[in-house]
Order: sequence, then C-alpha cells, then structure tokens
Amino acid sequence: MSLRRALRPIHAAPLALLLALAAPAQTVVPSPAVVVVPFANLLVRPEALAPVDDQAILGETVETSRAEGRFLYAKLRSGSRGWIEAEALRPGVPDPSAEPLEVTSNLAHVYREPSFEKSAPLTTAPLGARLGGLRTLEAGKHAWREVLLPDGRNGFVSADDVAPARPREAPPLLDAASWLATARRFLGAPYTWGGTTPWGFDCSGLVWRVLERHGVLLLRNSSEMCFRDPQLVPVRRDQLAPGDLLFFGTAERIDHVAFWAGDGEVLQATQYGVPSTKETAFESERLAPRFRYARRLAALPGAPRPSGLTQAKAEALGKELDAIAAGTRATFGIVVKDLGTGVTLKRNAATVMHAASTMKTAVLLEALRRIDEGSLSLSTGVPVVDCFPSIVDGSGFRVELEKGGDDRIAPFLGGTARLDFVAREMIVRSSNVATNLMLGLCPPKDVQRFTDALGAPTVKVRRMVEDTKAYEAGISNETDAEGMAALMEAAVRTPKLSAEARRIAFEILAAQEFNDQIPAGIPRQAGAVVAHKTGNISKVQHDAAVVRLPDGREYVLVLLATDFGANEEGRKAVVEATRKMSRAVWEAMVAP
Repeated sequence: MSLRRALRPIHAAPLALLLALAAPAQTVVPSPAVVVVPFANLLVRPEALAPVDDQAILGETVETSRAEGRFLYAKLRSGSRGWIEAEALRPGVPDPSAEPLEVTSNLAHVYREPSFEKSAPLTTAPLGARLGGLRTLEAGKHAWREVLLPDGRNGFVSADDVAPARPREAPPLLDAASWLATARRFLGAPYTWGGTTPWGFDCSGLVWRVLERHGVLLLRNSSEMCFRDPQLVPVRRDQLAPGDLLFFGTAERIDHVAFWAGDGEVLQATQYGVPSTKETAFESERLAPRFRYARRLAALPGAPRPSGLTQAKAEALGKELDAIAAGTRATFGIVVKDLGTGVTLKRNAATVMHAASTMKTAVLLEALRRIDEGSLSLSTGVPVVDCFPSIVDGSGFRVELEKGGDDRIAPFLGGTARLDFVAREMIVRSSNVATNLMLGLCPPKDVQRFTDALGAPTVKVRRMVEDTKAYEAGISNETDAEGMAALMEAAVRTPKLSAEARRIAFEILAAQEFNDQIPAGIPRQAGAVVAHKTGNISKVQHDAAVVRLPDGREYVLVLLATDFGANEEGRKAVVEATRKMSRAVWEAMVAP
C-alpha cells in the first residue's frame, strides 16, 4: 500500500482529525447527536488509530450512550455500534424553520458566499448528507440554496446539488435498474475499509449506501446481509436479475458482496488489483471460484420465496445425502421433515440402533409432563447421589462423577439440586448422573409410556445409564431415526405438553454444548436456532434436532450413524458427513 493511499481517509476529513485532537478529556454525552464533519469513522475501540468498522455522514443523527476519553459510543442508522470522536458530534436538535434537504450529487461543496470564485468551501458534503434549507437565491446565472449546517454555521450550496430530503418513513424505491445507476456513479471511488462515501467504499459499504439512497436499510456487513437480513431472499444463480446481490467466500465465512449487473458482470467495491469501485467479469479468477449465494430484495415484484422442502427438492436432497453417506463406512438412519410443508425424506429410518444419549430427550419430556400435571416443579429438590439400582436385580451400580459431563453436578453430591438444574445438565452437558437422577423421579416405564403417547414407540427407554448388568442381559435403550424424529417434533408441537413446557424443552435443547455435528453444518451467521440432542458410544454417533429458521419455519433433522467401527478415524468421518448433510438440508430449506 502506498503512503498516499494509506493517508487518503485522513485527508478526506481533516476537520474531524483537528477537532478530535483538541477535544477535552471529559466528554459530555449528547443523545441524540448529529454528525458535523463530512464523515465520522466508527471505530472498534476508543482509540484514534483503531480499525474502522463503519462511517456516519454529515447531518446523520446517531444514538450515543457513554463516553470514554474523547470518544462516544454510538449506534448509527446502519445499526453498527462503535466509537466516534466526540468533536465530530453535536446535540441533534434540528431547526424547525429550516427545510430538510439532502445532498443528491456525489459531493457538494458548501461555500461562505453564493459564489464559486469568491470563497473556499466551508465543508464538503457527500451524497445523502442532511442540511437545513433556508432560502433560494440567484447569483449571476446560477441558483443557490442558503443552508444551515449541523454545527450551526450558514453556507451556500449549488441548488443543483440538493433536493428536499426524502422522508425516512417513505416506502422504498423498488427499481433495481436505478440502484445500479446509483452504484455506477461511484465507479473509480477508492476502496476504503468501512467506507460508505464517495471518498471510499468497502464492498458492503457500497451496497448499503446505494440501497439506503433508495429507502432500503440492509444489515451493514456482507455476512449479516447474506445470512440474517430478513429483507433478502435466496435466488438461484440461473435466475439472477440485474440488481441482485452476490455473496462470496468460503463454506464457513462470507467476506464479499457485489451487485449483479447483468451480461456476466458484477459491480463491486474491490480491494484487488486497482482498489476501487468497478465493474468486473463474474468469471474472473477472484470471483467465480468463491461465489456462494445470491440474494434478492423480498419486496421486489416476483421475488422468490423460500419454498421449504418440496417433493422435488426432497428427491434431489436424498441423492445428495446418499452420496455423502457413501463416503463413509457407516450405516446412516436419516429423517428430514419440513414441519411447514410436511414433506419428509427418510433413509434407513426404521433401522434400530443403540440410542446412546439421545434417549435423554424422552426423559426431559416426561419430566415436563409431570410439571404440567403438578406432581413435579422446576424448583423440586433432587437428592444428588452417584449410586443407582440396577433394573436387573436392584443391586447398586456407581456412575463415575469424574467424567466431563458430570463436573457441574459433582459439587452437589450428598446434598440436593433443583430439578431445573438437573434436567438442564442432563441435556446440555449430557450428564449421566443427572439422567439417572431424573429417571429416579421419572421411572423408565413412565418415560416409555409417554414416549409411546407422543408417537415415538420405537424410542425405547428401558434402563438407567451405565447399568452394566442390564447391558450384559441385553437390556438397552434403543431408537431408530423415525422414532427420534417423532420425538423431536413432539418437543415443539405436541398438544400433550403445555406451550410453556414446549418452550422450556426447546430452550434447554437449544443450549446444548456439544455442537460439532448438525449445528456445525449451518453457517453461524444464518441466525438459525438448533435445538438438539447428541449421543455417542463406542460404535454409534447420533444427532437429532429441530432447526428454527429466522423466518419462524422449522424442520426436523435426525442423523443416526452406526457400524463405522470403533476407531477414531471412522468417527471423524461420520462427524464430517453429518456436517455436510446438515449444510445440504439447510440449503434446501432456504432455497426458493
């Protein structure tokens, strides 16, 4: 990077820097506050040389909450939060006598006098900056607007550079062609990390600023736009239309966004080559290999909507899951069910396997049923012991409290713990001691009776965990994928539990601490909530989940694996396969 390029952001707003250097040690916190410099950098830390995360522009109102030295913690219109130098802000009290104006040119100079020749500019206002309009006048052959700057000074701006401000509450201008026209006005603007002005844009700053000018407020960075912005819906690559957004990165991380310009071109702010805003061929070596997703504004006429799992998508998904499973030595029991459409995909769904810890979900639901009926409560005191009776002959067997999942319940040994704590430890840490304590309150036969009533009779809860005599006698807890899917659906949908009980079940399952399978396949930024229970012993590796998408849709995903051998290599292959399957199912659910 050249020294000249590195210094450009400072040169673009010298007033902000000079004022900041003169700021007092103790800072008053105005809220709301208005930006009084051409642009103010939003910093990740209250330090002058901290990285820039976003920018606010002249006349923008921000919310401030606290001060640290010469910096104020602020929330911008974009939703970004960080630190702004206090001297770049003033109390935000608009003059009711001034007409709200906004800058419509890329950059507008504000002069002391209505003349291009007689005075140097007081300041320069970027596109979208807010000014107060006072009067219109003619000077020579040119029309001028006298304006009130946010810092209280008066000045003059060419009437061609401003227009009445568009009300914030006005409906968006849904014209993708006009978005691209606005973006093309910035061709050649330098790349600036965190930038949102013609002095410099980063990739998401360009997209955000362009759409903001048309009344659309997206989330600020590329990853959040892609995965979490409810205004954007997925679109297939073969359905792209000019104005759509393209997202680039890896399977785990989105780091770039661009406009689809049509005719094989993208319009982007790029840091590669000549760092600037430019149009680039999509098939370039820096773009095509890293393309991941396309999105379209949902409000556009004809915008696709996620269709969930259709029969056609289920058939294609089934082939994809089969191919993933074939890459391992394991036998997979699979159920995918869209709880909205009801479409279900099954593979080996009736294959009976050792349940491992997935059966603990059944114990949780029986406990919640008893809480509903009043025989138990969340505050019930549970005596904590580590010795339990075998189902075979009543002889005692001990569970080792030194094991990892029992570390938080071990301090209660010999005393009591609240039922809500014990139930939570049973799920989120998969504590075997907690499970057996719960089975002392909710005997296996009662758990089984309720599991049958929930439509999951193939989930068999026959004994406590680590009951060696029962295991040697062939008495094991078992499940198949179909039964486990029915149980997970019941956790969020069954009328046999109250709404509050179902809420608690979902919350506890969503707090699961072992998240290397189904949750790991869904991008973290996607905003999905995964309520699930894992289970593994020497020859099985399971995960069963209800996945709730940001738009409220839910689906069940059960991935049970066995027969992969007792070696660590086989287990790792299964875990990786479940992640890939989870990603494939998620993509099918969010695709139009």
